[in-house]
Amino acid sequence: MASNRPKLNRTESSFNNDVQTNRAQQIRRDNDTIKTPTCTLYDIDFAIMWYLQNKIDPRVVENGTSIQVPVQYANGDKWAQIQKHGYMRDNNNKLLAPIMTIRRSSVTERADMQQLDTYRNPESANGQQNFVMTLKNNYTVANRYDRFGLIHNIKPTQEYYILQMPTYIDVSYDLHIWADNVEQLNGLVEGVVNVNGFAWGDTWKFTTSVNDFSMETINDAGSDRIVSATTTLAVKGAILTESQLKQSSMQKAYSVKQVVFKTETQVPPPGGYNNNTK
Repeated sequence: MASNRPKLNRTESSFNNDVQTNRAQQIRRDNDTIKTPTCTLYDIDFAIMWYLQNKIDPRVVENGTSIQVPVQYANGDKWAQIQKHGYMRDNNNKLLAPIMTIRRSSVTERADMQQLDTYRNPESANGQQNFVMTLKNNYTVANRYDRFGLIHNIKPTQEYYILQMPTYIDVSYDLHIWADNVEQLNGLVEGVVNVNGFAWGDTWKFTTSVNDFSMETINDAGSDRIVSATTTLAVKGAILTESQLKQSSMQKAYSVKQVVFKTETQVPPPGGYNNNTK
């Protein structure tokens, strides 16, 4: 029995019909071993934390011994203590010092990249996503060295992987430093200031700017005295996910095979051509 219901062909837009999938433009990726590159907010957090722990490697000297200062991510109960008291305590109600904490405070799209319109249009007119970065796979199983192709000058089909432009963002972090005395605090602050404008990270590297430090001395009644310093880190980051708009952010493509046309010449018969020659 035929249905009288109209076909819903404008589910994604009120002005244009839905884009029809072209199977000829779809290339399977379940038979390759190329991993789709990704860069998430977690990767940015890990890069900043790794750089603080391993490259800056904050240390203080106490009783002639060099002590490594722990670096922790301030979330949950830790951040609640910092907001309420201005410092943190352990399970035995002892002040934690020296110590450094970091917390992501904001994520915004980079204003300087918005003017370039590099990723403002997620889909082109034909319904395909805009891919702007091309990577070539130098070796494939289908294009192994072939003596036959070398003799006959056959150019193999090249395999390409096309990536989308990542979303460039500005990430801000709150960095808090606590120490027992001003001398220790000065050394920790100097270690962070010396790497201002460097590329922070291990696998992923992001340009990081260190803003002004604000110093404070905490001396509550009936508690130990502690000194602290607070600053913000401005990180130039990028986000690249595995899929966007329900489509993979990396597509596979092949180059066009080369076709060689050779010039053919006809040798005239002895005596040349005449009217009877066909």
